[in-house]
Amino acid sequence: MRTIGIITNPTSGSGRGVRRGAEAKAALAAGGHHLIDLSRGSWAASYEAGMAHRDSLDALVVVGGDGMAHLGLQVCAEHRLPLGIVAAGSGDDIAAAMGLPRHDIAASVARIEAGLRGETVAMDVGKVDGAAIEEPGRPRYFGAVLSAGLDAAVASFARGISFPRGPLKYKVATLREVPRFRPYGVRLTADGRERTQTCTLVAVANARVFGGGLVISPESRVTDGRLELVTAEAMSKRDIARLFAKLKDGSHVTDPLVRIEQVDSVSIVADASGAPLPAAFADGELVGATPVTVTAVPGAVAVLGGRAQ
Repeated sequence: MRTIGIITNPTSGSGRGVRRGAEAKAALAAGGHHLIDLSRGSWAASYEAGMAHRDSLDALVVVGGDGMAHLGLQVCAEHRLPLGIVAAGSGDDIAAAMGLPRHDIAASVARIEAGLRGETVAMDVGKVDGAAIEEPGRPRYFGAVLSAGLDAAVASFARGISFPRGPLKYKVATLREVPRFRPYGVRLTADGRERTQTCTLVAVANARVFGGGLVISPESRVTDGRLELVTAEAMSKRDIARLFAKLKDGSHVTDPLVRIEQVDSVSIVADASGAPLPAAFADGELVGATPVTVTAVPGAVAVLGGRAQ
């Protein structure tokens, strides 16, 4: 019998979170496991419960979307505790990167059971540090993408709306934020190489997609041990609209104003050459104001039943 901590999000999906959490618990209990419910009604309280119990658990399972997967990473990254993901959110970018089922409780629990029998994938994460990282949880880990430019402003607005869901909410947020946009000033230090520029996008990718399936970095892989720094120089509002449309299939990589470079570490600092950077977001969750330093941590989390893409 395994002792498994489980964290659900009962407030999500107009009650769907409660149902999905109950289904996942029942399926795991049917496997003969001892479950400890660590859900506490808020991200911070559930995180604290996970941290308090993690040394006594055989696995942690989170049920929900990228926000719940992001929470699980905070508890499990750079620790022996493996992570199981029951993907039931509107985006599920982290689950997609790990080749896990989405919106299928039975299939998700079957992959977790396979993971408990030894089928795991060691997933890389990005590790974020800085004086203004939101508490609790410093450093902060992410599985998909950290955003710090217009992409972060869009993520901030999208996080606050409940409709529409999935990629459509990012379209709504983009339509709202682009008219307000002024190019940001940023100083980047990537693997010791420093440059200052005005920019539209600033993102650090561990996975290919963010925002419910938008392809920000087509060559990123969660098992290659590295990160990708994605920047777009200052653009007109018309060019920004074209850029965001191209994120649907990753064709923005051919734009001469877009640069993607593989890095092990990058620092992001606001610069007076342009507008102030928005607060950084990762996996759709608020991380905190810049300056931040992002470092690749290869194989930081054992994901139960993962099938790296």
